[in-house]
Amino acid sequence: MSSYYIFSSHIQLLQHLAYPPILHNLYVPSFIGCWLAKRSLEKVLNELHRTCRRFQTISVTLSQQCLVLIATLCCLIFTTVCGIEHIQRASAQQKLTLFQSIYFTIVTFSTVGYGDILPDIWPSQLFTIAMISVAVAFIPMQIQTIVSTIVERTKMGSEYSERRAAGNKHVVVVSRTLQTETVMDFLSEFYAHRKLEEQVVVLMAADELDRNMQVILKNPNWSQRVVYMRGSVLQVTDLKRCRIAQAEACFILAPRHMENRGIADQHTIMRSWAVKDFAPNCKQYIQLFKPENKIHVKFAEHVICEDEFKYALLANNCLYPGLSTLVSMIVHTSGDL
Repeated sequence: MSSYYIFSSHIQLLQHLAYPPILHNLYVPSFIGCWLAKRSLEKVLNELHRTCRRFQTISVTLSQQCLVLIATLCCLIFTTVCGIEHIQRASAQQKLTLFQSIYFTIVTFSTVGYGDILPDIWPSQLFTIAMISVAVAFIPMQIQTIVSTIVERTKMGSEYSERRAAGNKHVVVVSRTLQTETVMDFLSEFYAHRKLEEQVVVLMAADELDRNMQVILKNPNWSQRVVYMRGSVLQVTDLKRCRIAQAEACFILAPRHMENRGIADQHTIMRSWAVKDFAPNCKQYIQLFKPENKIHVKFAEHVICEDEFKYALLANNCLYPGLSTLVSMIVHTSGDL
């Protein structure tokens, strides 16, 4: 028994050393624990973001930030409601019910201020000032973070949702740079077939969405059928964003106006293999410059080689003089037909 009393005395001594005597009887409301729950939620989301950062998209990050903002608002409203109701119990004139506390909190935070319910003692008035200050300080900071994420998402382009992919058929067009002429030529040729009018075209390139591309996407002919994304098929996250595993086909276009065509073919082959590794059942239509590189993409559904077409046209022009001129005229005037 003597050892038990010695242990108890040591515990009491540690308590006196850890907390001053003036704080021993300090009342800590239990409703403040909601902020600890909110802090735990942020830690869980941060750990989840670190763990799944490789597979997360910017829309997931935006949803997490919105969830944190909603949790902060709920904690702020809950703390104010419970605090103002608890403090107003000391008032001799106006004791608030739970509904009146909720009503006062919503009216105050919405800056309406009807004035029918007022805190009439100084502790409740001081508490209201403190909670309004907290709301003014923290809520705009989190809203600014969400706005910056939305701006970054706008630069990266939209995302082809899984629900939309399940309801509509789509194809993915990939290139290092998608210029306005290339996009317009592809869309005009692709939607020339009646069977493809209901297809959705997902454009993916490494460049930001410029003004010319924005004008194309706002065109009523393409606004509901064309989606632009900034990304690369070499990234698993971007492949998931465009839902390439559910796509009907993938078109890998060679970049125009590139001096070193050998390097351009190497990049095209790398993109093709990345798509095959991620979505082996997706049909690929590839554009190359040099015919000797076709051996590296034998798995593709169809490969168009610019030099091969050029040499074949010149060879047939020897057998049929004027054939190259006829084909060139047809190609150049096909857009006006």
